[in-house]
Amino acid sequence: GGGHRIHSKTIMDGVCAICTGILVGTQLWKQYQIMDQSSNYYVRLYGLLHLQKLPQESILIVKGDVITNSIRYLQQCEGKRPDVQHFDQSMMTYKWFVTKQARHFREIIFPNQVYNPYTEDGYAMETFLDRNALNASRPVYLCGGWYHDEGSAKSGGGIPGFQTWPVSTCDRIREEGDTPTVSQWIEEMEELAFEYPTPSVQKYGEETWERVTYNDYWMAKHKIPMTLLEYSTENNFNQEALQHAAARFEDLILSHPDPPDYFYRNAAISFGRLRMAGSQCRMVANFANFLLVTDENAADSATRDVGTMVRNFVIFSQLLSTGENGASG
Repeated sequence: GGGHRIHSKTIMDGVCAICTGILVGTQLWKQYQIMDQSSNYYVRLYGLLHLQKLPQESILIVKGDVITNSIRYLQQCEGKRPDVQHFDQSMMTYKWFVTKQARHFREIIFPNQVYNPYTEDGYAMETFLDRNALNASRPVYLCGGWYHDEGSAKSGGGIPGFQTWPVSTCDRIREEGDTPTVSQWIEEMEELAFEYPTPSVQKYGEETWERVTYNDYWMAKHKIPMTLLEYSTENNFNQEALQHAAARFEDLILSHPDPPDYFYRNAAISFGRLRMAGSQCRMVANFANFLLVTDENAADSATRDVGTMVRNFVIFSQLLSTGENGASG
């Protein structure tokens, strides 16, 4: 009897050990894909995205931790693009910045002790740009937006005397009045064209830097055709700008893993304003996709108007087709 009990206990211990091993192995297998960071170079690649295609001797003004730190790492640790002078607007607001850092910049004039347009010892970004951004051999770019909006809210904020033109993940800063033609603008976009192997949204949650790079990348991709669309509206529905906007919206929709509704809506608006064969059909197709994916209330006036327009277009097309068939019969 005693031997039987010992044998049974041995079997049970073995079963428990096997079950424990299976449970631990299952957890390891389930968590491995999430925890494995061996191929995680997303933040480094995000820094390269902003840095690698800039013209020689560019000045780069940035805002945002992930932009600043990824570029600083690439320049200081990997020696990438030492010709580009990189300014973090947040750092420029500290009183020690000019004292400790000014000597590291080449031919840069700091107009006062600290970047702060609201103090006696401070300077405005407008003044900094006046002193440093008017040399054609040193183009200036902005990534991440302005730290201070020095312009009035009525004028749209920004920096008085200067305008920003989206050309990549960054904007080209130009003196007001230095307006490129659409062809020149597009040419600079093509020279700075950018792609990024976006991280998985399933693996990287909203709290991660990887998700920040994901969101910023798609926002930059959308900003370019959106600005072209706005430019066309402000310039008598400029057809060249509209054509590029529509094409880029379509490319954006095809490349995004899960296009948000406003991609389709803005593409539809662009095609709707184009005066070229087939554009109306593509407008309706994009508006139809907008209605399929949007979370907006169907009773909302704008959404309702889009639905009415799509239905009317379909009815009109059917009537037109019936009339043509009848005429041919």
